[in-house]
Amino acid sequence: MERGDTLRYNILRLFAFLFGLGGGLLSFIIYFFFSTLTTRDWRFKIDIIPTFLLVVFFISSIFSPFRDFSLRNFLVVLFLYIIYLFLRKERFTQGLVSTIIDYLILGGVLLAFGGFVGYLYRGSYADTPFVGKNGLGTLLATIIPFSQVEIIRKKELFYYLSLIILASGLLLSMSEGAWIGLCVAEGVILAFGDKKIRRSILILITIVAISLGIFSLHSILTGNNLLSFLSSRVSMDSSSKIERIYIWEASWKIFKDHPIVGVGIGVFPLIYPTYKLPQAREINMSFAHNLLLNLLAETGILGFFAFLLFLFDIYRKGFVLLRRTENTEVILAIIASFTAYMVHQLFDGTMWSLHIGLGFWFMGALIFNLYEKT
Repeated sequence: MERGDTLRYNILRLFAFLFGLGGGLLSFIIYFFFSTLTTRDWRFKIDIIPTFLLVVFFISSIFSPFRDFSLRNFLVVLFLYIIYLFLRKERFTQGLVSTIIDYLILGGVLLAFGGFVGYLYRGSYADTPFVGKNGLGTLLATIIPFSQVEIIRKKELFYYLSLIILASGLLLSMSEGAWIGLCVAEGVILAFGDKKIRRSILILITIVAISLGIFSLHSILTGNNLLSFLSSRVSMDSSSKIERIYIWEASWKIFKDHPIVGVGIGVFPLIYPTYKLPQAREINMSFAHNLLLNLLAETGILGFFAFLLFLFDIYRKGFVLLRRTENTEVILAIIASFTAYMVHQLFDGTMWSLHIGLGFWFMGALIFNLYEKT
């Protein structure tokens, strides 16, 4: 291996570690500047569908009633797309992917530890100063499928311990959307994994059950607010669930008034007060708490279908890759991880941030690159 390749691979490992640690912005900055400073061949693989998505988002910003604000938000998406272009140039070998997964897991484990500290401080749920409970839930739910598969592949103590810490951290995050995302990801593993891989689901269920018992006992003994907060989260009549329904109704109204290109990428918090339902308590809302409704409101039907087309292409190539390759465990872990990430976006809105939005473009580029190798 050449010295330049070794340095680039180390940067990718650092990129994965920092992303798993919750430092998505830092990992973005390091990888972006390293790539721009070291790249000599500026010929990129321009994939039609994600490029079309970017163009549609730009059109949405141009026709936005808040054009300047929307164009500034478009720059975030543009930077993510540039990272995607650099990632498409990487030579992802099976060995490199396996190493990247290890560093991603390690970062996630340290993030979960930070969440434990937040739980002990608050006494109700886990979070960190730089990643709130929903962001924490997104990252841990995304990383857990990798840890599951590595338990079966390598049978090393580190992966058992990592799964315990990651699952416990996710449980304490109280992020229902992340819980649902992980459940759907487990369904993917159950449907497409072999008997050996499916055993990891039982391991995960056992860990979650034991962790829930331990934290419940701790809550009873210390008198903290964990159980009461958990009860409020799972209740179907909770104020947070009712409030999200109001937000979704307002989002649909925004789309109906701006059906073609929407109000502009990132403009939702500016336009929402005008459409807020009278019974809704939250006056300011930064996103629709549902990726699809957010796309419809901000980018209209054009952005909505452009994104779905990109999403379909990622899954199509992922499952074709799953059939073609011999290393099915790793590919299945990528698909399941991507699924957990995307399902959570139906209840949250972390996707277009530099902080966590990297996950979508990184896993998309990973699947595309490995697909081309086969």
